[in-house]
Amino acid sequence: MISDRATLVSNIHREADRQAEMRLQAAGKEIIGTTLQGIGPSYASKILRFGLRVGDLLDWPTFVENYQKFITAAKFQLHVPEFDAAEELDQLKILHERLTVKDKMIVDSVDMMHKALNDPKKRICAEGANAVMLDVDYGTYPMVTSSNTTIGGVSTGLSVPPQHIETTIGIMKAYTTRVGGGPFPTQLDNEIGV
Repeated sequence: MISDRATLVSNIHREADRQAEMRLQAAGKEIIGTTLQGIGPSYASKILRFGLRVGDLLDWPTFVENYQKFITAAKFQLHVPEFDAAEELDQLKILHERLTVKDKMIVDSVDMMHKALNDPKKRICAEGANAVMLDVDYGTYPMVTSSNTTIGGVSTGLSVPPQHIETTIGIMKAYTTRVGGGPFPTQLDNEIGV
């Protein structure tokens, strides 16, 4: 199932990600070292309130109108002056058919989680990735991911009230790992670590 509230990652987000890294590099600044998958720009469009959500795919004619508005806003807000939206719109039409007609995968996640929380036969297990060092609020900012990777993400991302969290298991490594740029405090700067 996919939450109707999940923000869609568009190809324009990926392009914005790539161009932002290129601008930093061209200016002689340290790049973030993102995965170039458009996650940060997608979060930006969510926070700037022009992003598209999975639930928007439910009504295709309205989605097409909203997609055009989204592309116009994204070009301006994300500094991507040129973007060919036609190919992506074809891809999104296929996604619409699959998620809404064929598999009916889009759900009201708040309602789904509420029902699961109140069903004594159900257990919810949430797994977080990246941990504290890459959390957008608590990590090695600005070399972080775009989301909250700590336990609070269960409440904000899954709509699970904090009082329903029964157990938290933390796993700690003796070293830091990361994708992309940023501080790497456990790296050995000698012949062993090179």
